[in-house]
Amino acid sequence: MRASTPSGPGRLLASPSVPGAALVVAVGVVLFTFAFENGGFNLTTRSVLGIAVWWGLGIAVVLRLWPLEPVPRGLLLVGGLLAALTAWTALSVLWSDSAERAFREFGRASLLLGVFFVGGLGSSRRTVARWTDGMALGITAVVAVALASRFFGDLFSSRGVVEFLPAWQVRLAFPVGYWNGLAILVALAIPLLLRVAASPGHPLVRGAAVAPLPAIAAVVYLASSRGGVATAVVGLLTFVAAAPRRWAVLGAGALGAGGAGLALLALSQRDELVNGPLAAPVVDDQGRGAALLVTLACAAVGLAWAGVAAQEHRLPAPPRWAGRALAAGGALITLVAVVAWGPTERFDEFRQPPGALAAPTTDFVEAHLMSANGSGRWQLWQSAVDEWEANTVIGGGAGSYEAWWAQHGTLALFVRDAHSIYLETLGELGVVGFGLLGLFVATALAVGVRRVVRSEGEQRMVAAALLAVVAAFLVSVAVDWMWELTVVSSVGMLALGLLVGPGTAGLVRAVRVPFGVGVALVLAAWGIVCAQAVLLLGQVQIDRSRDANTRGDTAAALERARSARTIEPWAASPRLQLALVYERMSRLPEAREAIAQAIDRDPTDWRLWYTRTRLETRAGDVPAARRSLRRATELNPRSPLFAE
Repeated sequence: MRASTPSGPGRLLASPSVPGAALVVAVGVVLFTFAFENGGFNLTTRSVLGIAVWWGLGIAVVLRLWPLEPVPRGLLLVGGLLAALTAWTALSVLWSDSAERAFREFGRASLLLGVFFVGGLGSSRRTVARWTDGMALGITAVVAVALASRFFGDLFSSRGVVEFLPAWQVRLAFPVGYWNGLAILVALAIPLLLRVAASPGHPLVRGAAVAPLPAIAAVVYLASSRGGVATAVVGLLTFVAAAPRRWAVLGAGALGAGGAGLALLALSQRDELVNGPLAAPVVDDQGRGAALLVTLACAAVGLAWAGVAAQEHRLPAPPRWAGRALAAGGALITLVAVVAWGPTERFDEFRQPPGALAAPTTDFVEAHLMSANGSGRWQLWQSAVDEWEANTVIGGGAGSYEAWWAQHGTLALFVRDAHSIYLETLGELGVVGFGLLGLFVATALAVGVRRVVRSEGEQRMVAAALLAVVAAFLVSVAVDWMWELTVVSSVGMLALGLLVGPGTAGLVRAVRVPFGVGVALVLAAWGIVCAQAVLLLGQVQIDRSRDANTRGDTAAALERARSARTIEPWAASPRLQLALVYERMSRLPEAREAIAQAIDRDPTDWRLWYTRTRLETRAGDVPAARRSLRRATELNPRSPLFAE
């Protein structure tokens, strides 16, 4: 683990500065802020970020502040494929049953495209490491807040609890709002922290980078997230394979794993804190004890690694055969573990539908972590394939999976996403969209691997860490709806932009962006800002109308709903809100007209037909109400609302 003196790009990466520290803090604060806002899942939060990202891009390009360096060809290639996927998402408005949902998905895709270009155009060889440090800082802050919310129950409100699975509220989800999203987010920080721990630098800084690892393990454990475990494993293995200073990475990782074991041991002995009921009086004492022990574990591994780093120059370099023997031993142990685990039986278990969502048992967290049941994912994936078979070339349109599942799914669960962006894209955007997504992923990984191979020193360490984050993210979106959770997908896209941008380019050939490309980017930025503003303003007006209607101010509610209808004339939700306001005002003819217009714009939404049933019943038109109820039942046959 002998350290080498950084030179060339490596020296630039290792050189701290006041602007560099400001960049670290800025990136960390932005990431933490959107994580704290329920992961940025809400449309309004996502639209605000989209406006900020694309407005900043446009201004930076116009003022010639970005790109900071000549643009590598890989950035243009990967960005072009992502832009093509975004454009195809926008085009699906033309054939989707719900233009509103397709347009919202375009807003999501355009946001991720903007985040990608922020990383690609806003970084340089001098600053790329600071971007990664900021990401690590922001996620570490999320870890601290998440654990504090569990250890000190009165510190935060009950935000972040998923209401449609009340029996699983014991799983740690705050502040992101979804347990798997929280666990996957914090797991993405592992390669970023290990890069700092294994790179030349001040021993205390390197020790501080190892210190959060036990806390990250505690978050993943309390979230009972198998997706978080998989993300951590993929990220760690990718970083070890790609990093130039593998012994330092392994040493820091092993020490962090030891501290993680101590933290998990402390948690496993506190059943109520881990498995609930969280209102039990003993939870407060268990929380304080766990907080102390986890903090001590973090401090211990941090100080221990700082001591190792201080004496690293005196440690002999391990022989070459030791690494090969370790890799062979690890592969053998993995093979034996996989065989002993019984992959065939576990795959059969994975395909089984989930059991009843009963209240957690006293050992729920560990039992769930050890289970191979897919929690319905196999059925969700099958339904996505079924949607694709119904329209193989162009799919059902972006955002159409929710309505497809409600009508054709096989489980009595409310589901918005297929829990796999690859299969969901296949069903919603057909072969064309799936092909664009596949090309984007393959090209991104190919360019990323090439960057790692062609770089050296600390520049390679940064590239390896970013490649590990990207690889782990691409795995996570295959097994859960992380593409739709803004904070997680933004971390993945930002890491990808940094990876294929000029910061890791080294000797890779770069090109000056032609003037026409810059103009096109500025025009695209302006157009996307307008689209995001439409989404934001329309949703704000609907939210204000709902609030006014709730407090009985029907005049204000009607005005806001009409404003939303003007802003989004293609959307069903403003007209639904109009119908609800008219209903409260007992203006049933206008209410029926509004709901009919909403159905014209989204005929596959069973909730619109159910609302129409109620309005027609109140109006005394029983035959029409029966027809509407029949259609609502056809669109969501497994809903308990329609059970006989």
